[in-house]
Amino acid sequence: MEAEKKPKFPVKEFVADIKEDILHDRLTLPTLPDVALEALLVVNDADSSADDVARIVAKDAAIAARLVRYANCPIFHGSDPVTSVSRAITRIGFDSVKQAIYLVSMRDVFKTGIAIIKKRMDRLWQHSVVVASKAAMLAEQFPQLEKDTALLAGLIHDVGVIPVLLKAKDYEVLYTNEKNLDKVVSGLHMAVGKILLAHWKFEPVLMEVVALHDHLDREPPSDEVDYVDLVQVANILSYTKSSHPYSGLDRTKVAAFQRLGIEELMVPGGEAKLMQQSRDLGSKIF
Repeated sequence: MEAEKKPKFPVKEFVADIKEDILHDRLTLPTLPDVALEALLVVNDADSSADDVARIVAKDAAIAARLVRYANCPIFHGSDPVTSVSRAITRIGFDSVKQAIYLVSMRDVFKTGIAIIKKRMDRLWQHSVVVASKAAMLAEQFPQLEKDTALLAGLIHDVGVIPVLLKAKDYEVLYTNEKNLDKVVSGLHMAVGKILLAHWKFEPVLMEVVALHDHLDREPPSDEVDYVDLVQVANILSYTKSSHPYSGLDRTKVAAFQRLGIEELMVPGGEAKLMQQSRDLGSKIF
């Protein structure tokens, strides 16, 4: 007797469905913690102060602790450890505290109580931390780029995967089949991520990272290294010695590697020092 063939998953139907959800504002988007949203409103108020922000952040012990931990990381070169939210904001700088709040709130965005996608979300968070740490270390080589912005860019580069996973949980043929899920995530996550960052009112430079990080053949407006280049390189390096297709790429033919021009990164194994530095940085922040 001939084995019964499993029905093929209608990828085009799923894509069309999620596009309809986007068009009619029905797509389930993750939300930032309430305290983070309140703090961001205060940061955007021209009459607010660092103390105003600190009072709000202090309402959420987890976010407050993360902000203090972040302020004590090597990015800010502080000689003495800070122990309070107000001192953390002073060290980070009021102009940079908006990005810092986004950064320390992201762990909550990547959490879920939905068992069928929890493992996938946890892997996504760990990958994002690795890419963020590498991007921040790479930024040290380029004075026109900020390490804290590179860190946030790496952390949110795959954030568009989250709404796709939240949608996929309703399709058994997706959450039980990694191949099908990988296919729809790959095709949708950059466009969905851009929509999510627009919803959160992120800066255009970060929206560009989310929308373009897997377009390795992109043509940037200038030859100057930008945050998309950093994240593309960091993302590829994160898959070293893995089964991911990026692991086998000829780096000498990837435009972002050429623009960075860091010789030791051009060949597999040459990134050992960067890998160790980024692991150290990641452990101090996340």
